[in-house]
Amino acid sequence: MQKLHFNLKSSVLLLFVFIFGWANLLSQIAQYTQNHIKYLASDELEGRYPGTTGIAKARDYIANQFGAFNLKKLNNDYLQKLDVGIGYKLGEGNEVFFSVIIPKPGVPIDKVRPVRKTWEIGKDWMPMSFSENKQIEASMVFCGYGITAKELNYDDYEAIDVKNKVAIILTNSPEGEKEDGKFANYISYQSKLQNVRERGAVGVIFIKIKGDSANVFVPLDRDRFAQNSGLVVIQVNRNRIAEYFPNNSLFPSEIEINKTQKPKSFDLPNSTISIKVNLEENRVPSENVVGFVEGTDAKLKEEFIVIGAHYDHLGYGGPTSNYKGKKPMVHNGADDNASGVAAMMELARIISQNPAKRSVLFVAFTGEELGLLGSNYFVNNSPIDLQKVSLMINLDMVGRLKNNTLYAIGTGSAAELDEIITQISEQDTLTITKSESPIGSSDQTSFYIKGVPSIMFFTGVHLDYHRPSDDWDKINYDGMAKVINFLTKVVVETANKESKLTYVKTSGAMDPSNTSGRGMGGIKFGIIPNFETSKEGLKIAGASPNSPADKAGLKENDIILSIDEHPTKNIQDFMSILKDNYKPGDEVNVRFLRSGKEQLVKVKLESR
Repeated sequence: MQKLHFNLKSSVLLLFVFIFGWANLLSQIAQYTQNHIKYLASDELEGRYPGTTGIAKARDYIANQFGAFNLKKLNNDYLQKLDVGIGYKLGEGNEVFFSVIIPKPGVPIDKVRPVRKTWEIGKDWMPMSFSENKQIEASMVFCGYGITAKELNYDDYEAIDVKNKVAIILTNSPEGEKEDGKFANYISYQSKLQNVRERGAVGVIFIKIKGDSANVFVPLDRDRFAQNSGLVVIQVNRNRIAEYFPNNSLFPSEIEINKTQKPKSFDLPNSTISIKVNLEENRVPSENVVGFVEGTDAKLKEEFIVIGAHYDHLGYGGPTSNYKGKKPMVHNGADDNASGVAAMMELARIISQNPAKRSVLFVAFTGEELGLLGSNYFVNNSPIDLQKVSLMINLDMVGRLKNNTLYAIGTGSAAELDEIITQISEQDTLTITKSESPIGSSDQTSFYIKGVPSIMFFTGVHLDYHRPSDDWDKINYDGMAKVINFLTKVVVETANKESKLTYVKTSGAMDPSNTSGRGMGGIKFGIIPNFETSKEGLKIAGASPNSPADKAGLKENDIILSIDEHPTKNIQDFMSILKDNYKPGDEVNVRFLRSGKEQLVKVKLESR
């Protein structure tokens, strides 16, 4: 067994032990991390959402800390500038108007000239971020809640034809706002859109159920992951759309469906609607914060250990928030991921005082919560040669150490890494729980799919995850000091190792965004979503090694167009199509674009 290079002289951390004592050392680290987190997770920073003054303050704070530690700059700047998509905004020409036939006594209906009635955007209606940019004109049909649940003997479309029509659909279900009831699998916007699209509708009008927020519109920047649904989709004021229901029957119909738990769908007579939607992606400037400690070895200093942590969070919420309240609240993200940033900065402070043989690069990533945007940009526009990166260490949620257990995800990404982690853990007080694959919904994935050995450390999930309650006072600071002590040993060992770590393609990868099975009926497919907007379909960042997608030959930048006869416009389509129509062992035809050319492959689905 190879001996570790870690020794007393190679770590300023252990040198401090002899000067100040172990307890004083850990206490100092705990205090520093608390200072960082109290600021980064303060209400002043308003949840660090990209494009806001809050994340700009966080950016400046991190850059100032890098300066205080005398970290070197790449390209004469600590900031790597990029644009990130945070949702959508109105373009020019959005409009809605109705052609209404008002019956006149004694005059045949086909002889009555339609009256044009125009709606005001922002007051009567708003596009939804799911919408396709298009102009349509069609008749309307009320489709209840837009749900087809065969096992519940419930189908809002059983007695109505929506082909080439605009479907009017209520949000939620006949159980109201209940999210864990019998209709739980059918209440999402994505599920309803997929259902009605496959029935031939050309557009959808969403109406909120009766309640205090019935006429409050969902903001266009609320769901960056929505992308193009293949339908024109708008949301409307209940009172205004009710005017087009025969005998003002909107609310009575809603009440009847809820009471009987049976569908009540019908056409709206004597009117057609014309809708034009033109949305533009709302892109804002943002930055990765980058600095490095130069290595001491004349040869090895040309190689790097990369230590990263994302510093963005959810702002006041958004589609990935687990907060269910109606009043927007700041999501401070103390554990997710002010803790990772604080740990990274502590490592920067420690390593800057006693450099290793290799250079150590520190990166605070933006846009992780929006789909790994900052790390994806970094690896595709890297200021360093990625072939010279021996290891990428990602710190995401390391602030809630419990039962003295630290999770190491990606120990199989390099041939030597599992042994390194094992030997260090034998010298440490922490219990390390390991998993081989680094592929997951955090920034190490961006590096790993580029051929860089990568590992993520975190201390586990908790009930405050993606909620306003993830605050600084719930962090285990003494636990963080232990984690940082362990990480220092990992950094020093890998940075001083004579040979570069050997990249390994792992099996049994955990896919991001539940694509390995969670939320898909236990199905494993194996794509890694790209999250870049694509009008054609679902763009992927790659396939997990040895997954069904990998075996079928799907690659980075492929755009999935359909699974069998089901169009696949975005990640939500992809997940619901697999969950609703297939099981492990099924073979599906996947149509996709590669370099602009359409191709077809068969993918045999596996069990997660």
